[in-house]
Amino acid sequence: MATQEPSPPSSMESNKPGFPKKILGNKLEDKHLCNCCHNILRRPFQAQCGHRFCSYCFNRTVSNGPQKCNACIKEDIFEDPTSILKQGCAFPDNAVRREVENLPAVCINESCTWKGSIKEYEMNHEGKCEFMIIPCPSCKERIRFNEQERHNERECPERTLNCKYCKEPFHFKNIKAHDEICPKYPMICEGCAKKKIPREKYVDHIKFCSKFRTPCRFHVVGCDMSVEKEKIHDHERAYAYEHLNLLLHYIMGMKVSMEGLQPQGLEVAGHKLVELQQSLKELEARVSHSGPPGPPASVPLPPPPTLPPTLSVSTSFTPLPSSVGAALELQLHSEKTKVAELGRRCTELEVKAGTFENVVCVLNREVERFATTMEASNRQHKLDQDKIEALSNKVRQLERTVGLKDLTVAEMEGRLREMSATTFDGVFIWRISDFAKKRQDAIAGRAPAMFSPGNTAHYHSADAKSSA
Repeated sequence: MATQEPSPPSSMESNKPGFPKKILGNKLEDKHLCNCCHNILRRPFQAQCGHRFCSYCFNRTVSNGPQKCNACIKEDIFEDPTSILKQGCAFPDNAVRREVENLPAVCINESCTWKGSIKEYEMNHEGKCEFMIIPCPSCKERIRFNEQERHNERECPERTLNCKYCKEPFHFKNIKAHDEICPKYPMICEGCAKKKIPREKYVDHIKFCSKFRTPCRFHVVGCDMSVEKEKIHDHERAYAYEHLNLLLHYIMGMKVSMEGLQPQGLEVAGHKLVELQQSLKELEARVSHSGPPGPPASVPLPPPPTLPPTLSVSTSFTPLPSSVGAALELQLHSEKTKVAELGRRCTELEVKAGTFENVVCVLNREVERFATTMEASNRQHKLDQDKIEALSNKVRQLERTVGLKDLTVAEMEGRLREMSATTFDGVFIWRISDFAKKRQDAIAGRAPAMFSPGNTAHYHSADAKSSA
């Protein structure tokens, strides 16, 4: 019958390399060291070549296929295929495991006074020491295990807090930014001094607050005073003359600006008048040279109109013929209409821009709120993963404990069977089950002998034949 090849333990028992050398309380021996990680053996396995490895180190070494034993190469004792490490070529070295687990150990963490065996260290203290230094999962700062809760609640700059106004989570480092956008943040009215007005209701409040100071309606023409809403009408009555004066200057300025668009048209009209004067002179000369002989004409031609000096190329406003003035008036009216239309369009664009700004502000708040929620979910996911890993470690520890208990129970049952067959009065009673069948086997020669449980006597087939 072929024997089954031993194999390394499952990942539940071999997910860690060897123990650190510093945990030993006495002198360290080389036989207790792993030939791969060079730490104290954890779940030792012995290869065919005789070298020992941690089960984790052995599995990692042969995970990519057969490998040469580095220890054999280093000691110059390499033999093929004995020194080839592969799956199934190593067996658990339980004797060395028990020897290692009974070695005295101390905790390597500063200020910790724990002492015991390596077995107790692995089961009860490893990964649970209150003085163990661990990195904070959020800010990566190194802290002690027993200070983790206090650090997460009070010191970690990446810790998550809940806003006391809107109850939304946010990072501690973003507390000022959150206060700037929190819709429930309490604000104070600058007019009536009312306190604790939520930001989302502040705009509605100032619309109806009679004490809130707003700019005068004539601020677009130059009035720079801010007046309480309930006193706005008194202000307009008291400063009516000033407002009309500001409005007059504003309109005059607009008129000058509009008229500044006309000099080019006036210059063209002046050039046309100069051309007309030259044409009249040429016509008079032709008439005087082509007329019949006789006495001179009694009715002379009217003198040609002279161009006023101010209209030669000047851009100032002087009286013009009625047709030119009418055209300029039409042009001025058209320009005013265009300006009014542009003003109306600008106002509409300003209203739309204000609406879009409000929409963008709301969207930014929603995005920040969503990002904060996602960060909180990610942190909770990490915490859940840590809890799952801790529970998995506990399950592995319980499985190891149950395995040890099963071995102890099997050993106790064997001892109990041995004790049940032991006598102390010199009389040995050998109970043989299925005696008739065993007797026939002995007569036939198939089972010539059988032994008692204590190996103190035997029954030979010759006796069975004689008794037959």
